[in-house]
Amino acid sequence: MPHVIRHVLDDPAGLSVRARRFLETRSRRNPATVVEPPDRYYECWNADDEPDPGPDGGLARLQEFAARYGGMWFPGERPAPGGYEFHDTVESGWQQTDAGDWEAEVGLVEQAWPVLLSWSTGRIGVIHAENWVATSVDNLIESSALGNEISDDDSWREAVPVDGGSWHLSGITSDRFADHVPEVPEASSLWNRWYMDEHVAVHGWRATYDPARFEVVLAWYRDPLGRHRLESLTGPLRP
Repeated sequence: MPHVIRHVLDDPAGLSVRARRFLETRSRRNPATVVEPPDRYYECWNADDEPDPGPDGGLARLQEFAARYGGMWFPGERPAPGGYEFHDTVESGWQQTDAGDWEAEVGLVEQAWPVLLSWSTGRIGVIHAENWVATSVDNLIESSALGNEISDDDSWREAVPVDGGSWHLSGITSDRFADHVPEVPEASSLWNRWYMDEHVAVHGWRATYDPARFEVVLAWYRDPLGRHRLESLTGPLRP
């Protein structure tokens, strides 16, 4: 009997309680559409931009991806980047990167930046090749769920440094918090770190819009103890 792939909104197996609640309350799913021929837009290109058969099983991989995540939209970690939307049909083939991997466009960020899938790793990227933002769609859901939980909860206050007037913690990387605040592994990746407990939350992410991909670090506290702990690591914060 063939394995049936169920959509993540119908079967959120493997996601945390936070992520399930996030999908139930904040995501949406496109209504059913007419299914196009499965290979209509499936064309693959090698690193020299020449037509290529692509990876073995490439079309089936994209069909399975669309069956699991297609037609779904959910907001990003913060209001500014907009939400993620995934194609409900196969709308591209695979493009070989200079490093030899294959990538396919599987969705869009709300501003119409492409969302890319890595053949070899399942990583999710945005805008340009190898601008990875998550290890998988599930990881991206977990990160977005955590960011929205904080932004929706008025008990969290954003930590803004006294000096610099910046909207993030200038000159600080998320590594500084690693030994002081527990990491949230299901929401974190190499490019997107989350640390959180009942007093402090920290988000370090590598900006996809910047060629250098510097790390932006945001932090929040919800009580005097949390503020004190942050100031011991970041310096004085605004009242």
